[in-house]
Amino acid sequence: MTEDERQELEALRLEKRQAEQRARAREALEGAGVPASFAPLLAGENDGDTDQRAEAFCAAYQAALAEDVRRRLPQRPPEESVPAEPRARRGVRRIR
Repeated sequence: MTEDERQELEALRLEKRQAEQRARAREALEGAGVPASFAPLLAGENDGDTDQRAEAFCAAYQAALAEDVRRRLPQRPPEESVPAEPRARRGVRRIR
């Protein structure tokens, strides 16, 4: 095997390993309800590294999302300033 063939083989192995790690990260994100578009950013060198990155990201993502929702919601429920007038009751009529 020549040096060029060896380098090409290593490049193909690296590419395959990266694709497998991206797929693993995508599965972890989808399982946690996080957009899978972040998977390429979380692919690590091995399974353990990818899992650790995905777990940390999912936790941070969920915390940020919950904080944003909490911040956007009002602190107290809205109060009714003027009580609504009761509606006139209408009886049920028989159809003849």
